Amino acid sequence: MKIAFIFVLYKTPESEIRRLRKEVGELTGLRVNGLYFIDNTKNNRGYAAGVNEGIRKAIDDGCDLFVIANPDISFQGHPTGGRIIDVMRHFDIGGLAMEQQGKTYFGGEIDRWRMSGGLITKKPEQRFKPVDFVSGSLLVVKKEVIDRIGFLDESYFLYYEEVDFCWRAKRAGFKVGIDAGLAYEHFETSKSNPKKELYLFKNRIKFLLKYGSWQQKSREIIRLPKTVFEEVKKRPFYLNFFSLNLSSVFNKVLSFVLFLVLIRNFIPSEYAIYTLAWTQVGLFLPLLDFGTTTYGLVYLPFKAGKNESSLFSFRVVLAAVTFVLTIASALVFRFPTKELIAICLTSIVIFANSFSGSFLIFTSVAEKSYLVSVVSTIFQTVLVVSLITAVFLTRQMMSVFFVIFVVYGLYAVLNIFLVKNQIKEIVFRINWRSWLPIVKKSLPFLIISLLAGFYSRLDIFVLNFLKGAREVGIYTAAGKFVDALMFLVTSYNVSAMPLFAKLLKTNKPAFLLKIKKDAILLGVIGFGVAIGIAGLGPLFLPLVMKGDYRTAIAVLQIVIFSVPLVLLTSIAINCLYALGKVRSIIFLFGFQLIYNVVFNFIFIPKYGFFASSWISVMGELINTVICFYLLKKTIDENFR
Repeated sequence: MKIAFIFVLYKTPESEIRRLRKEVGELTGLRVNGLYFIDNTKNNRGYAAGVNEGIRKAIDDGCDLFVIANPDISFQGHPTGGRIIDVMRHFDIGGLAMEQQGKTYFGGEIDRWRMSGGLITKKPEQRFKPVDFVSGSLLVVKKEVIDRIGFLDESYFLYYEEVDFCWRAKRAGFKVGIDAGLAYEHFETSKSNPKKELYLFKNRIKFLLKYGSWQQKSREIIRLPKTVFEEVKKRPFYLNFFSLNLSSVFNKVLSFVLFLVLIRNFIPSEYAIYTLAWTQVGLFLPLLDFGTTTYGLVYLPFKAGKNESSLFSFRVVLAAVTFVLTIASALVFRFPTKELIAICLTSIVIFANSFSGSFLIFTSVAEKSYLVSVVSTIFQTVLVVSLITAVFLTRQMMSVFFVIFVVYGLYAVLNIFLVKNQIKEIVFRINWRSWLPIVKKSLPFLIISLLAGFYSRLDIFVLNFLKGAREVGIYTAAGKFVDALMFLVTSYNVSAMPLFAKLLKTNKPAFLLKIKKDAILLGVIGFGVAIGIAGLGPLFLPLVMKGDYRTAIAVLQIVIFSVPLVLLTSIAINCLYALGKVRSIIFLFGFQLIYNVVFNFIFIPKYGFFASSWISVMGELINTVICFYLLKKTIDENFR
């Protein structure tokens, strides 16, 4: 019996090839007649294709027993060569027990209910155990099997090719099994492959369609919703991204319903009080965050379990400082009494955002940010229902602010409980020394947030100063439609930022591929939505926007095109964060602040809110172009 060892390589280091040569050479009790290393790095044609090439070469050299293996296995301290051959006295396709990630697997079995392959964890009583299939990481095949059923099916590309091969062999009458008393080690480097779950899912379905009965296929169709949910759960990015998006869509719908109720019950000058209160509170919200959300998403994935309490405590202190500055600045700006009371009541949001933001950071790092979507949806439902009830019962704007104070206060308490439940040992303590590293790394993010917040809100203050509350009410009514779509940006950033940081360190090709895919996805979504709203807005919006608010429709047709530009810019900014180019982003937003101030003061006196609309869109276009230029330049410098 002439024996061939076949290893299929993909970007395998030369040191690993030398290790495999050495380990095969040290196997006792057998004579190796051929050792074949099939390198798929350049053609990337799939595992089965590489195996088939190796088998053909071995057959040409007169071999009649093929030991097919992944390069990420080791024989060191495990089987002898004689024991590997011994299993083939009992089977036509054989294998050994596999040690992987602290567990031992004893071949595989097919779930006849779903035609799905799974590895066996229970050790069999007998040493030589018949199984449905042998793991492709180490597969021993007799030549007569190839002569009868042919080679591996290359259409699988990766995963399930051994399941298909063994299934065909058993149907042809060959014996398939393992030696349960002998094990080899499998490092499973493929677990870092971002497409692993996709290949497994796709090829499992392919196997079902190829060999399953009509009953099995029917059952799979019936359980399709459950199957989709199971597959999404295996992919934290998609689970978090889509759950946050679904939650945000629901929340934005509720918020939009509230917006419609407000503009139908209050004139623009009264609605402007609501807008100005939220704008004033939002002015210092970047200080509340101090860049700690970005810090947590970028750095905590590599330091989990060390900085949670310090980060949480720091955010609590920041909330207190932000609250004081918000109220103090409102006094300095000399808001009328009614608006000042509204600002004071709304400022409870600062503390609620602090605690809910901490919960978001910790769950995102744990890749469980879908929990935030559940909590947020429940809260938003209670808030909006309470506010609408207050409007219909009192017809007074001040009642809206009292409800905001009560409901957000309860939300703050709830999030304290959720944070403590997520991080069991988290405590509040003043520790300036532990905060210093956070401050150092968060300060650039804070500066960026402050600059971005100022330039995105400054037009409202300038418009109020130069034109008055009525113009603010109309302009912000149009802006509400844009705000309603900003959930796309938020959920994308929360889901993508930690992933970009990880991919940059572990898989640069995947990092570059994600940029391209995300740009296409967000560009199509963003421009599709913008064109749809701009074109159809004049047809349906007059149904809900009455009186002076109808003027806002023309404003919306302009500002809506900032949405796709912000989405595209967020991709580049996330990448620049991961690449450490924070200073470039600071200069960019500093430029945007100056741009916004200068052009709004020049053009608002003559063109009013239409000037602010065009200035906003052009500013976002400049952002997008500059950000992608900086990203391309940085990638060219770092990926050579």
